[in-house]
Amino acid sequence: MAGVSKKRTSAKQETKAAEPDSRPPSSGKPLVWATSRGGLCEAVPYFKSFKSSLYTNKGVAYGFLIDHETDGGDAFDAQVIITTVGGGRVRDSETGAMVRVNDASDTTPGIKSLMNSHHSKTLMAVIAGEGNPLYQCRPPYPYAVLGWFHITDLWKERQMPKGGSKAVTIWRIRFEKADLSEPSWWFPEGECTTVPSIPINKEFKAPVVTCAKCSKPSKEIFATGWFCLNHECEHYWVFPTGAAVDTKGLAYSEAFLNERTPLLGEIPPIRPPIPDTAGLHGTELALRRGFVCPDCGCCNRRVYWNRWVCDNKECQYTRDAPMLPYPADLLEQENAKFDNHMGRRRATYGVNENTLDEDSYIFDPFATIYQRGYLQFSLTLKIGGFEVRQYFLPDSQGRVLGSFSIFSASKGVNSKPNGPDDLFRTLELTDIGLRRNPAAQFGHKLEGYTRHFQQNFGARYKFGVSVQSKGFNEAPDVILRALHRLIWAKKVAVENSNAFIGTLDPKFVRSNALVPNSGDFNELLALGYMEDDKINYHDDGESELGPVVAALSLGSPSTMRFRPKRKTQFFLPTQQDRGKACYKEVLEVPMKHGDMMVMVGTEIQKVYEHTVDPYGMRRFSLTARYIDPERMTLQADRDDAAVKGAIPKHAEAFVYDGY
Repeated sequence: MAGVSKKRTSAKQETKAAEPDSRPPSSGKPLVWATSRGGLCEAVPYFKSFKSSLYTNKGVAYGFLIDHETDGGDAFDAQVIITTVGGGRVRDSETGAMVRVNDASDTTPGIKSLMNSHHSKTLMAVIAGEGNPLYQCRPPYPYAVLGWFHITDLWKERQMPKGGSKAVTIWRIRFEKADLSEPSWWFPEGECTTVPSIPINKEFKAPVVTCAKCSKPSKEIFATGWFCLNHECEHYWVFPTGAAVDTKGLAYSEAFLNERTPLLGEIPPIRPPIPDTAGLHGTELALRRGFVCPDCGCCNRRVYWNRWVCDNKECQYTRDAPMLPYPADLLEQENAKFDNHMGRRRATYGVNENTLDEDSYIFDPFATIYQRGYLQFSLTLKIGGFEVRQYFLPDSQGRVLGSFSIFSASKGVNSKPNGPDDLFRTLELTDIGLRRNPAAQFGHKLEGYTRHFQQNFGARYKFGVSVQSKGFNEAPDVILRALHRLIWAKKVAVENSNAFIGTLDPKFVRSNALVPNSGDFNELLALGYMEDDKINYHDDGESELGPVVAALSLGSPSTMRFRPKRKTQFFLPTQQDRGKACYKEVLEVPMKHGDMMVMVGTEIQKVYEHTVDPYGMRRFSLTARYIDPERMTLQADRDDAAVKGAIPKHAEAFVYDGY
């Protein structure tokens, strides 16, 4: 029988266990493991919690991670794992450690999901992080899946926090391994890690006693004897004799640790199969997710647009990801649903009066304008084959900073030879080098990646994410054709923006709202979006950038939103976004296939930030900028920009006229 310790782990033992070099190697290797938290969460269906130790879905718990935060009463053995649930902790100002100061809640979604999993006998994947101090062997990987477990017991107990003066209540879980015949690789080499699954030794069965006070049963968990574990009972944590339970020195009973609960039903493989491409086009969510390498078990993100590659340096696994043309009828269905969605948002949130041009904006069929009191000036223009809407964004004092223009393409524009329809179909089937890149905590196991795929062309664009870059002389014609469309849109947007701003009273205009129409774009960032991809709120305000940014949208529709940045002194409603209070949106516009947008004015990037949410399976965004070599610090960067940002002579044939 597997050795199971009765005594609850002490803090001293935890400290010792945290020295990995002193521990022997494991007796085996996990079937599923990861070098990064992101790779783990993207690759397996049972754990998608990038920050919490518990993963739930629709009120049921499916995965649990045991890492740095363990407790003196936890156990980490071959077939039984006992652990606490987070909550009630605050960070100690002196030590930096998380310490419990409050009672654990009974009503949090996490606790409720664990209760649901317990009652329904749902299988849960238990994962060990390398920071887990209870590992008895040397952790083989930063994250390792132990296997399938089920919750046999879930109870609330009292605990005296280290250095505390008052006992608090905590939730504790007993996990039991689903397949008792399967070796437990996380035990040290040479130690027995399995017991026969049949027959179950019935000698080990913890007694269950019904409380005389509350009439509810409680299991005898501790060697000190039975007491009621119903935390709502008056006799909770009190022996039948009336004596109080001493929280110090409690040890689990032998019967409680060694009893086994047979699990009925089929146990699925812990290693999920590789994505099945049958009947799919290549960018659906089922294919956008990561994968577990079938050769080595490493969890991987989907990093490359057109292939799956194992992140394990010792593994050579790679597999092409077929990218089939996305059918036009599916794009039409996406657009129909998108139009209905945007219409409902306009009807619910939009403000439809315009003091400047009341007739054309009483029932705005296009944008959702949330704060017309701030966004007072806007125009509708017919330019070339486009209907152009131009919005003039103000600062907190109502002074115009510049403009945002959206060029809505007609079917005639889209269907012309080498127009958006052809550009989209070409990009679908051309390998332009799109890939995801690290975006946070670079090189760390908690490293985060972009939620879209990138490839830069022209001058190197340096922003928060390091993106691979090629010169325009290496760019395929589809990129250069898109670039010339954006150069045209920039020219007409700046002309009309300057003309309108010139008619306003100077007191309503910031001094640098007028923008010189010079400096053709010398950089283009291509982004690819699969289903559920997005780009978070950001600005294009890097110091080297010129005052105009333009983008062409191809494929699935999307929504572009603007909101003032924090601390810009707007008297506007706020909302929580990733734990911070941020202003709500002031403007929201649809961007469909063939549409272009142009932002004019450097101050817009300083005061506002924007985001784009795709609404469909496949979208490309091609964003062009002018990166000023004179603002670059290094001469080598200026020289590189001059060479890579030069548009090839043959691309003169791609100059666009707006039709």
